[in-house]
Amino acid sequence: MDNSTAPAALAELARLVRLAAQELDRAIAACIGENSVGRWHVLNAVAAGEGRSMSQLAEATLLTGASLTRLIDAMISDNLVHRRVDDTDRRRVLVFPTRRGLNSYQAMTHAIHESGLDLLATGSPRLPKALTSLIGHIHEAESAHA
Repeated sequence: MDNSTAPAALAELARLVRLAAQELDRAIAACIGENSVGRWHVLNAVAAGEGRSMSQLAEATLLTGASLTRLIDAMISDNLVHRRVDDTDRRRVLVFPTRRGLNSYQAMTHAIHESGLDLLATGSPRLPKALTSLIGHIHEAESAHA
């Protein structure tokens, strides 16, 4: 590939990655009966019963700031999660699942399994590895030009 087509190829790669992420989110949301997958990501992050900080939830959901706060507030209103001050660091607030949240997460997980969507990750281990490799290549390219 010459230098004149490289920017167009990069733009197309970026578009395809965004499209794949959007399509996967759309398919999961339709499967679990939600408008978005944010609740599923939060419940997945807190399902083990260990509290998660807002920064940990931001990493799990790829939401930040006001968007994440609105999502957590809505989930609290729906009795899916609750906030509690961290016992070890009183400045930090942790989010925990409620019983209703855990039941909802189990139903979502069951729906995903029944649909076969989970096979995208478990049935083809090369796909997650390829995406992880792509992320590594992007970081390497950034570091090389920084």
